[in-house]
Amino acid sequence: MAGFAFGLACFGGAIWVAVREREEFAQALEALRDPPMPAVVAVLASVAVGAFLSAVLFHILMRRFGSVPFWEMQALILASTLANYLPLKPGLVGRVAYHRLRHGIKATDSVRTVVEAVGLSGSVSAMFLLGLAGCRALGINGDWSLLAPSVLGAAAFHPRLRTLAQALFVRQIERALWTLRYWAVFRLVGAPIDLEVAVVLGSASVIATLVPFVSNGLGIREWVIGLLAPWVSHQELNFSQAIVGELVHRVMEIAVMLPLGLVSLAVLVRHNRRHPMPQA
Repeated sequence: MAGFAFGLACFGGAIWVAVREREEFAQALEALRDPPMPAVVAVLASVAVGAFLSAVLFHILMRRFGSVPFWEMQALILASTLANYLPLKPGLVGRVAYHRLRHGIKATDSVRTVVEAVGLSGSVSAMFLLGLAGCRALGINGDWSLLAPSVLGAAAFHPRLRTLAQALFVRQIERALWTLRYWAVFRLVGAPIDLEVAVVLGSASVIATLVPFVSNGLGIREWVIGLLAPWVSHQELNFSQAIVGELVHRVMEIAVMLPLGLVSLAVLVRHNRRHPMPQA
């Protein structure tokens, strides 16, 4: 609960900062009155496709330990992602328990896949940042940094690492979508950024989301983007613009995940009523 309260306080502080800076807030609202539709579609679609890819990732990692239908994994990930906005991240615990009761997968194996997924997220984000630094050092276009994690794809040729290599590829695409999100969302608020800045913000946002005990990085992500954006954009974005952009991002993310999560939860409940879990 302490982590949830801390995140909520940070989120409230971010809203206060956004509202206090009336000029930037008014500019963002004005831009949102007639938003560029390609940017709107890019943000909403990247959130939805990212959730789909997250389920693909866990399906790849989990199949070593048990058989989980693909549709069921999709529903589980969507429902648990929404539930993780609540205190103590009940979505994670619920998913582990569900796999244990429904599919006979040991809790330790489920937790292992979560740890692997977190490790892949951190690794891909770090590779994006290192790739960007390398591109700048070599004087080449930083957009190529999005391919940096592919150098680890050679692991696919080793049988024992093939599963992780496949999962890494999925995570790379998913994390590239975070770059697209930030590139698009700042266009929505009238403060466009280039793709290199979006790479940094997307990677930092993913890392902030991994902070334990804070629901989906709530509050943490807003301040990380607010503090980082002016530095990486060379002051093209100021602190308040970055906060406003991240708040818009958060609202659009919830707007996608709320209906998908609720529908997925309803589908799982209906499925389990029709096909009760085996008795332990």
